[in-house]
Amino acid sequence: MITSKDSEFHPVAKDNWRWTETTPLSFSVPQAGILGNMYIAARPNLGVALSSVGIVKGFRFQPYQVDFSDAQMHLPCPDNYTNYELASGIRVHVTQPPMQARFQYEYKLGGDCSFDLSFQGLHQPFDANDPEHNPLLKTEAGHRFDERLGTQWGNVSNDPNNPSGHFELIGRITGELQLRGVRYKVDCFDCVDHSWSQRHETSKRAVSWISAVFGEDYGLHMAMLLDVKDGKTVYESLRNGYAMQDGATYGLVSATVEGYHSHHCPMNIRIVATDVRGVRHEVFGNAIAVHPWYNFNPSHVAFQSLMQWRCGNRIGHSEMADIFGLEYLAARQAA
Repeated sequence: MITSKDSEFHPVAKDNWRWTETTPLSFSVPQAGILGNMYIAARPNLGVALSSVGIVKGFRFQPYQVDFSDAQMHLPCPDNYTNYELASGIRVHVTQPPMQARFQYEYKLGGDCSFDLSFQGLHQPFDANDPEHNPLLKTEAGHRFDERLGTQWGNVSNDPNNPSGHFELIGRITGELQLRGVRYKVDCFDCVDHSWSQRHETSKRAVSWISAVFGEDYGLHMAMLLDVKDGKTVYESLRNGYAMQDGATYGLVSATVEGYHSHHCPMNIRIVATDVRGVRHEVFGNAIAVHPWYNFNPSHVAFQSLMQWRCGNRIGHSEMADIFGLEYLAARQAA
């Protein structure tokens, strides 16, 4: 179960130098085809933090085409994780942990990019490590170790001296983005998360992070294991996920994902998922912005898309990302 304390740094032994806590934020301006990202990975025992901001507008299949990018490593780590400012210009204030937060940014080298965004969670956080939230933990498959998950998406630590944790939270994001002299109003829905663990940045990771959100009352989120076969991305199996409906969450018991990709970026997606109630969810997605996001982690790439989702007569916009360790991907490239 997630509490307000889980928004802060978690206490661990000082010699646990691999200990890492992360905060990502995705947001969008669908009418302009804009997808924005902010990512922070803090290693408090080393005293350093990684900071990344990336903004794309439309279809950007190469990293040099990304509309704005500011990635900085080895910044001084803040002394807390709920109200701080990084040397990169990112400011985070978790005003009501873990449900409300304010994210601000201003590019230090000029006025090319800034944002001021407020996040409001729409449900109690989903704890992927709690069997009452994640019904797959009640099955053998839900505990099976898979190196593609790393330590933050499903390989749960059983060592009390080296814990791991992760929560997801669908919410509404409002505020303003300024990009190269143009101001955009932001009013969107997406999923934030917070992970904490002794993090090994293995380059063999392969997991898809999918959010399909339709409004304050309905959305899906899931993590799917990935493979690449004959040059095509394959969504292998569900690791965890949930449906959010009217403020309540219902863990997923099964899900299939199929799709068409260009340069590994998801372009067209079909999801069929079933939750613990036996309710079936079928959604379709078409990309309206894409990019390969390399600078959130030097050993990984996230092929990320802003999707326009359809479920019956409903339309929603939120992001999905197929995340690969570069060695995992390189080993599967066609000869």
